[in-house]
Amino acid sequence: MNAAKAGEAVRLDTAHASGLSTGCSQANSSAYSDLRGEPLQQVAYLYDGSLEGLLCCVFEAYSRHEDPEDIVPEAAYQPRFEQSSFFVSADYERALRVRRGVEREAGKKAFSAIAYAAANDNPKTGIAVYRFIRYVMDGPKRNKRRSALNDLSNPVVADLVALEKHVVKESERMRQFVRFSQLENGVWFARCNPNANVVPLVMNHFASRFNIQPFIIFDEVHHISGVYDGNTWYLVADDVVNVPARSAEDAFVEALWQQFYDSLSISSRYNPELRRHFMPVRLWKNIPELHPVSKSALQKNA
Repeated sequence: MNAAKAGEAVRLDTAHASGLSTGCSQANSSAYSDLRGEPLQQVAYLYDGSLEGLLCCVFEAYSRHEDPEDIVPEAAYQPRFEQSSFFVSADYERALRVRRGVEREAGKKAFSAIAYAAANDNPKTGIAVYRFIRYVMDGPKRNKRRSALNDLSNPVVADLVALEKHVVKESERMRQFVRFSQLENGVWFARCNPNANVVPLVMNHFASRFNIQPFIIFDEVHHISGVYDGNTWYLVADDVVNVPARSAEDAFVEALWQQFYDSLSISSRYNPELRRHFMPVRLWKNIPELHPVSKSALQKNA
């Protein structure tokens, strides 16, 4: 991806963290929606990995009166013995209908939990979201708005809540540990490696704090970039990101930050296990204060 030209960007609305993006196709339908015959008993629904695609799988299951064994992103699908599989394309209108149905039956909080859970990398995420939506739509009506997420004795609810909590925790880690560098063109750039697709969920947080300052957050694991142009933000999907070199002052500022971090440490209270608990080792490569101080950068600007 070129930082100056975002390429094939998918523009999202500002409520993406708790709702739907507006960038998916509104004309596509599932690859097999026109098939006739009896509902399949052993079937897996495949989708593009997006929230919209997942909600369209739910829509397809209702429209075809099927109960799929698996709902997984196409790239992660591992077929079972004698199992059929079909790809369901993302369709904004169908996804929106599912969202409205969930919010009508269980409230916006329940759909927000679905949106967060859908960002989880767990291969069982799709089927867990599907089962929760069926529980919401087909279950008892009494006090549903108040109890949909509180019925943790129900494994369907417990599974979804666990997926949501993981993503909420990972989102908070990204808000804490994302580190930006200033590029030659004035744009601020950060790399991250979360174990959930949380960049869309944290973009509002950083956009509100950067105000009119453009920035890019590149997720090395999910190959997606959050791009903020100083006014609105959008997502760009690409395997590689090519950005200009860092500004002349950035290495010096980074070295000062590393030195400041080291000066605050208390060696007698060093607890590596506690540090790894709150700051997982997998994140360290993109956190400059955990790397040795660059003495050359300090001396060059002294």
